[in-house]
Amino acid sequence: MSEELINLERKTSGRIILAIGDSNGVINGGWPTPLADILKEDSVFNNSEGGRTIGFDNCGKPSWNALRNIETYLKWGLNQSHQKPIDEVIILLGTNDSKACFDKKKNKVAPNLVRLIKKIQNFNNSGNAPPHITIVTPPPYALDSLSSKKAIGGDDRVHLLVPQFRDVALQYHCAFVNIYPLIKSKFHDVVMDHVHLNRKGHAIVANAIVNVLNDWDVPEPPSNVLYHHENGISWNPSESSDVIGYEIICRDKIIAAVSGTQVNLPYRMIGLTVRARDGYGNVSISVKASPNKENDATETVLAKFYLSRSAVLI
Repeated sequence: MSEELINLERKTSGRIILAIGDSNGVINGGWPTPLADILKEDSVFNNSEGGRTIGFDNCGKPSWNALRNIETYLKWGLNQSHQKPIDEVIILLGTNDSKACFDKKKNKVAPNLVRLIKKIQNFNNSGNAPPHITIVTPPPYALDSLSSKKAIGGDDRVHLLVPQFRDVALQYHCAFVNIYPLIKSKFHDVVMDHVHLNRKGHAIVANAIVNVLNDWDVPEPPSNVLYHHENGISWNPSESSDVIGYEIICRDKIIAAVSGTQVNLPYRMIGLTVRARDGYGNVSISVKASPNKENDATETVLAKFYLSRSAVLI
């Protein structure tokens, strides 16, 4: 399924921001507190709760399952804003979905995130356009030797979620903030126990989110976009460090989003262009694919195609 090109309309200030988190959203004030301190011209409403998951009944409690309760969170946000539409929803969940008790369900976490996003995108936002969504990766867990029994294997499961959450963000036009390496590199200085952040850790998370929310710079485009071999297209990566992926466009429609720098096709397609996309969703100019002189690229056919494993179908 393809989608029309997305033109994001963004406010520079006065934004209504709803933060949806778990215990790291409330312990020591939680990351939404320094976020609100930095974004003084915006209104940040914190709807976080210890034990909350993306899509599991943690400890048998449906009330901790965001998929079951997302409409309640969104309505709460509208009440806090006096029915002004929500501009941004920031989701930092996944830590509790990565507990040992959910190990056999680890492959359901990213699909549950997709379902959560779709519910937000279909919410009646006071009759306005749906809010823009920012997906934040969960922070790392401590090593198993330093973790409680319920957290054994947690860091491995969270680490697997990072590229999965990035691909979900690409597919569903969400912003993406990867805090995992930021916390991992300073773990013992910014956590209280096996996973809960201290105030330093919350500040790191808040600043990482702000850097994405307030990013207005258009990324550098990819280069050397070429048809290659019999059925593929490849390019050199953007020089911008905040690029999370690339959108493949045909006839003014986004037909795929990829995290890598190539897509394999069963048939060659006419008029493909590629553009870079950064963490918020800013996009570069589109670069048209050219024939590769080293290969026979004389036959072009517009057809359905299948993507390589690095690609995310739109």
